[in-house]
Amino acid sequence: MMTKMFKLLLATIALLLLGGCGMSNLNYNNQHLTIQVDKSYFQLDGELLKVRKDGFGSLFLTQKVLRLNEGNVVVYENAITDIEYEFEPSLTKSVKVIFDAKSTIITYAKNHLYAYQLILKDGSILNVIAQQDYSQRLRMVYGMNSAQLDSILKKIDPNARKAYYRQVITTKDTNRAILSKWDVQKVHFYPLVSPLPRLLGM
Repeated sequence: MMTKMFKLLLATIALLLLGGCGMSNLNYNNQHLTIQVDKSYFQLDGELLKVRKDGFGSLFLTQKVLRLNEGNVVVYENAITDIEYEFEPSLTKSVKVIFDAKSTIITYAKNHLYAYQLILKDGSILNVIAQQDYSQRLRMVYGMNSAQLDSILKKIDPNARKAYYRQVITTKDTNRAILSKWDVQKVHFYPLVSPLPRLLGM
């Protein structure tokens, strides 16, 4: 019991330290998708169409399929580890593994929020915004077209550059929207998550 409490304390301290280095947020609540960096934020209306939840022992995943006002479908994902685990690789590496991408292009990065254009194995391009405010949570949204991605980034940072690739994956089909490829092999044996470091004597 004391060990779990101590690990929770370490995670809380880490969150506070990250918060002191600049704030970002990526969240879906009450039909609104909110993306924030420092005091700048952008909000999209997103009708909730479908929710899927999965558990991988040490990781819990919620996937929400949303329809934007423009008519296309995007996916918001929220992955949280068990209290005794944390994400092991960097955010960029985690995203590459989760989507089985051949390569990643970082189009924006500030205060733990990143925008990517992923080149998938079939050569198609996927726009992704991902955020990790501390080591036990990873959130992302994907499926926007490049004009939508540009608009989001310009709202939160006027200096953000435009996405390079314009022909990207979009869909209006809720059954084809989820493109991430989470599985037990990746979570535990890649690994995407690993136990929190144990202190001597704990």
